[in-house]
Amino acid sequence: MPYSGSKHNVNFQFVEHNLNRLQQRHVQCLKAVNMAQMKSVVTLSNSIIGVSILAMPFCFKQCGIVLAIVMLYLSGLLVKATSYFLLKSAIMARRRNYETLAFNVFGAAGKMAIEVSMIGFLGGTCIAFFVVMGDLAPPIIAGYIGVDNSENLRIGVLIGIGLVVVLPLSLLRNIDSLVALCTASILFYSLVMVYMMFMSLESLVAGDWWQEATKWRPAGIFQCLPIFTMALSCQAQLFEVYDTLPDPSLGQMVEIVKGAVNLCSGIYICVGFFGYIGFYSLDFGGNILTAFPDSFGIKLTKMGFALSVAVSFPMVIFPCRTAINSILFARKGGGSATDIAKNYIPQERFVFIT
Repeated sequence: MPYSGSKHNVNFQFVEHNLNRLQQRHVQCLKAVNMAQMKSVVTLSNSIIGVSILAMPFCFKQCGIVLAIVMLYLSGLLVKATSYFLLKSAIMARRRNYETLAFNVFGAAGKMAIEVSMIGFLGGTCIAFFVVMGDLAPPIIAGYIGVDNSENLRIGVLIGIGLVVVLPLSLLRNIDSLVALCTASILFYSLVMVYMMFMSLESLVAGDWWQEATKWRPAGIFQCLPIFTMALSCQAQLFEVYDTLPDPSLGQMVEIVKGAVNLCSGIYICVGFFGYIGFYSLDFGGNILTAFPDSFGIKLTKMGFALSVAVSFPMVIFPCRTAINSILFARKGGGSATDIAKNYIPQERFVFIT
């Protein structure tokens, strides 16, 4: 009998030890999933937010404070809904990018239309990024090195940023490598938000803005609607983020999109509201930085925006590269099952397209 009791005790301790190990592994797995999800939220947020943040005070002025917040909320709902339907259809069809999903739904003509549209849209976005960097960086550099802000300086700065910053980042295969830069970019936009809050304190305390600021102005909807809708757009980057998850699922991606859209919407609303309240009596345009007096801080902010745009290039180039590879090199029907599943591009072709 004592021997039997001792045996049962040993078995109980063994089972308890295994249960504890399983619980620890489960906790570790949950932490890994949460960490991967948080990284994906930051990466997707960086692909959403951009220089459109500078136009938010203008949109709040044109539409009114309440209507602008409503428009941003509705735009966020639209992005979440379209992302959900896009991801659900891709998972049901077992496709991992726009091109093969379009072929599965619309055939060869639909695949070609999607490829051309993606290349045009994302290529235009890259051009817009270069225009923004060309407007922000060269005047600051010209002032520091003591030369004229000429067209040659603008070209040289853009080529330098393209070769030193944009190209090396765009040659990375793994989006996870950009997490640190994306986090720094989001922190920069958060600092801009805090700076706007600080600049609006005087107007907020005075209280005059409540009578003079516009609350509801439907006449400004059509002027600001493109800014609101594109400010939260992230559908082109969904599949790139989806591929980085260790165990991707529809529910996980829905939470990632929700977190990224909510984060960017919050920053947009804060910058729009406080930026408008701080300068509601002035006639400012689509760039709120023009309303600030020229100072060292504003120059740093402009340079920060230029660098944040530069590190946003990879999230635009990733899906654009996939579309170019699909339209030029993929076989009829989208390539082999392995290539479709992994969005794989051979190294030489990968560098060439980039």
